[in-house]
Parts: sequence; structure tokens; C-alpha cells
Amino acid sequence: MIITPLKETFLQVLITLMPVFLFLLCADKTVRGARRYTVLGLFCSISLILSMGLSYRYLNMAFDFRILPIVLGIMYGGYRIGLLTTFLYIASYVLFFPESMPWGIFSDVAFYLIPLAFLFMKKFQLAQPRMKMYIASNLIMCGIATYTMLYCYDLWTGAAVVQFDALLFMAVYGIFFMLTSYLVVFLIENILEKLSLQEQLQAMSSQYDQEAQKLKQLIDATPLCVVSVDRDGYITAINGMMLKTMKDGGMFKEEDLLGKPCEVLSHLQNTDVNLSQIRRCLNGEGAGTELINMNGRLFISSAYGIRNHETGEVVGAVNMAHDITELQMLRTELGNMERLSLVGRMAASITHEIRNPMAVVRGFVQLIKEKSPATLHEYYRIIMEELDRANSIINDFLSLAQNRIVEKERGHLHDMINDLSPLLWADANLRGQSIELKLDPGIPQLLLNSKEIKQLILNLARNGMEAMESKGVLTIETRRENETVYLLVRDTGEGIAKDKLDKMFEPFYTTKAKGTGLGLSLCLSIVERHQGKIVVESEEGKGTTFIVSFHQQEAGQKTEIYEFEGSSA
Repeated sequence: MIITPLKETFLQVLITLMPVFLFLLCADKTVRGARRYTVLGLFCSISLILSMGLSYRYLNMAFDFRILPIVLGIMYGGYRIGLLTTFLYIASYVLFFPESMPWGIFSDVAFYLIPLAFLFMKKFQLAQPRMKMYIASNLIMCGIATYTMLYCYDLWTGAAVVQFDALLFMAVYGIFFMLTSYLVVFLIENILEKLSLQEQLQAMSSQYDQEAQKLKQLIDATPLCVVSVDRDGYITAINGMMLKTMKDGGMFKEEDLLGKPCEVLSHLQNTDVNLSQIRRCLNGEGAGTELINMNGRLFISSAYGIRNHETGEVVGAVNMAHDITELQMLRTELGNMERLSLVGRMAASITHEIRNPMAVVRGFVQLIKEKSPATLHEYYRIIMEELDRANSIINDFLSLAQNRIVEKERGHLHDMINDLSPLLWADANLRGQSIELKLDPGIPQLLLNSKEIKQLILNLARNGMEAMESKGVLTIETRRENETVYLLVRDTGEGIAKDKLDKMFEPFYTTKAKGTGLGLSLCLSIVERHQGKIVVESEEGKGTTFIVSFHQQEAGQKTEIYEFEGSSA
């Protein structure tokens, strides 16, 4: 009966489809690239062994689907898996079909089937799915042709007779064989295509995540406050600068605000201006640029609509705000400096003209004093002292305001201190004070303007003396650390309050009853012209220390520095 061999043929179909099911189960993230073809070739080898082991005989011939796993195992698996499949085929043939040795093995291994599979392997692997099915079906047709030739040989030799059942079975067997070959190749290629698309999708998703992270880091690093919303006004992104700027923004993380309505920003930002910009953009209107005040700081805010490239429909909006508080302050300060510079130039011109009549007045006061009675000499002394003090103030002011070229030459700081020592000791003795010098012998020569540095030392020393009572000690110290030379002027006075330290170098600011507030401003100007720094340290009840630092420059260097009006202010 033909029913029994048909059942066996159906079993062979299932065995041949087994590599497809196994490959589908294993083709996950752990099996990628070339490894998939290796695994597929191994599954075909298993199918080959089962197919030959469950082979059945009909019309004195062995029927099975061994050709399919052999061909697919070689062409999908490559040379190594192909050699393994060939070895397993030979072993299975010896085990299951010893009676047909050696001609069966020779015909398949050496004559047509396996050599043709190796021959078309590269072309098969590089071909498109349709071409793969064509190549595989042609090789399988060779196997069917072999079976047909063997049956015709049996008919010719009389080993078999023409029977309707036999012809029907051969036709059904061939149809099953061809359909199975097409189905197996189709399913394998379909799985491989889906896996390839899945890998491409994962690669694109990974690349998208990386680019999204880069974009997020870029937005977080930018000094702009950025927030974006979707078409319904729900927050889709917000950067760290916006969180830092918002009132109570430090209490929230980005995740806490994503997906929330943009109205939640109204409370956190303490403003509703940029929300109105976002709403206008979502309505398709141009929002433009506005100045807004957010939590006491000034921002320039801009909003833009996000549109679909194809339809032009508004799908969201983004708002960006730039903090211009410091810029506005700098602009205001620059305007003040320009006005002060103009006032300084005018005042310098006026004070210069005042000095001449003051000199004339002083001369005539001296003449009048000589011809006046002794009882009036004290009044003339007071007049001349006040004229001298006014002239000193004018000199300090001109030092700050006038233009001149300042030349620096290499000299030693200690020489300038020693030149001033007699004058400083004389002042200290009159006040009942003492001076202590701590000069570091390792101090190198520096590029200095001798006249200005002496004025700097004299101003700082006299400030310290005026801040002390009798028996006070003024210390002048030099020190070297790496490439920096320090000049320290320390007094033992009452010290300066902390709230006044920041204003010590401002022009016209003074803590003295008769001070002009120009002495320390002049000191700052001198230090800055020497590319140095000056700081003040003070503690109430323990005294004050002025620290001047100079950077050591290369030997033989000589520079010219231009002093501009108002530079010290």
C-alpha cells in the first residue's frame, strides 16, 4: 500500500524542517553574525543523521531526505561545517547502509552531490534569497534525478516492474521533496532576514540612544535655560541650567518634571512670561524675543515652534533663555567708567590749574608771615599746612588720573626699602613707634619702576603708622615662594572690620577722619601696572597686613606700560 511510505515521507519532511525550528529557538541575542550559520550547519548535520537513521525502503530502494540537510549544511555552514557534515554522512552511511557500500558513498561524496555543494557554496552565501532557492533546488533535482535513474535501471534489469502505485508514489515523493526544499530555504532566509533587521534596528536604537545622550549632555552643558514641550504642552525635556535657575528647582530632578504640564514651571520660575511664548508657538504664532525677570535675574527669552518636516504641523515648542544679568551689570559699569573717565580728565585738568594759584597764595602767605607779629605766626603755619595737604591730595589725584609712560628696569626691592628706611624711622620716632625689617636674602631682582615702588612702600607704611598708637610695631617683610616675590607691610593697630575690607581700594573711601581715600587706590594702580596683586588681611584688635605679590620675570627683560585715565578706579 502507498499509505505507509507516505507516512514515512511525512516524517522525513518533519525531520528536514527540524533545523529551522531549532535555529528559530536559538537565534537570539547570544547567537549573532557568522555564529548563526555555524549553528545552522550543526543543526543540519543532526537532521542528516536522523534522516538517514529513519530511512525507509520501498520498491527495493532506500528513501529519505538526506540530500536536503547535506546541501544546506554545506552551503550555509561553510567549509568547516561542510567537512563535518561530509564526515557525518560517511559515518551514517557505513552505519545504516552497509549493504550498498562503497558505491553509494562514492557517488554522493566524490561524484556529484557534495562536490557540487562545495562548488556553489560561495555563490550561494552571496546570493539573494530567490537565487539561493534556485541553487538549492537545482542541486536537489540532481538527487531526485539519481533516484529516478536507479528506478529506471531496476525496470531495465527486471528487478522492478511498472506499477501504478509505484509511479504515483514517485510523483508524490518528488513533489514533497521539492516543496520541502523550497520551504526550508524560504523559512531559513525569512528568519535570517528578520534577525538582520532586528540587529539593524538594535544598532540604530543604540546609535539613537548615544546621539540622544550626546545631545542631552550638550544641552546640559550650554549656558542656556532650555525646556521643550509637545503639542499638548507637556514637558518633554528640560536641562540642568533651567533647574538651577528656577525657584525651588534644586528640589526637583528632570525625571520629576518630564510629562508634566508646562504650567508647573510658572510656580518654579516665579514668572509666566515664557509660558505665554510657548503657548503662542503651539498656536503657530511667532513668539519673538522678550526680556524677562526670573527670580531676580534678567533673561533674554526666545521660543520656537517645532514643526513636522512633511506636513508643517506644529508638534511642539522649545523655549531658551539666556542669563544676561552680569552682562547688563557690565554694561552699566562700563557706562559708569566712561562717565568717571570723563570726570577724571576734567578734574585732572582743573586740579592742574589749581596748583598754580595755590603756589602763589603760599608764597604770599610766607611773605605776610615774615612781616606780621609773632602772635599771628601760628595761624600762618596752619594755613600753609592745609595748603600743603591740599597740594598732596592734588598730587595723588593726578597720579591716578593723568596719562604717562611708566618704564620698568631691573632693580632690587631691598634697595628701595633701604633707601626709604631713614624717612620711615624718622616718622616712627616722632610717633613713638618702631619698625622691624625682615628681608629675605633670596629675593631676586625684579622689573620695577623705582619711583612708583617707593611711593607704594611709603603709602603702605604711613597707613600702618597712622593706624597704630604709640609703641606700635610696623613690620616690613619680603618673602619668596617659587616664582613669586611677596612684600608684606604689617601693623599692630586696631584692625579693620570685615564689612569694610572689600572697599579699602575704592577711590575716595577712607576710614580716617582726615583721609582722602586716594592712597590705597594709588597703591592698587601701581601694583596693577607691575602685573602684581595686592590683598589686605585684617583682624579687629590684632592689626592689618597688606600683601603685595610680584611675579618674577626673565632677566634682561624691559617693558613699557601705559597708564590710562581712571585705570585704578
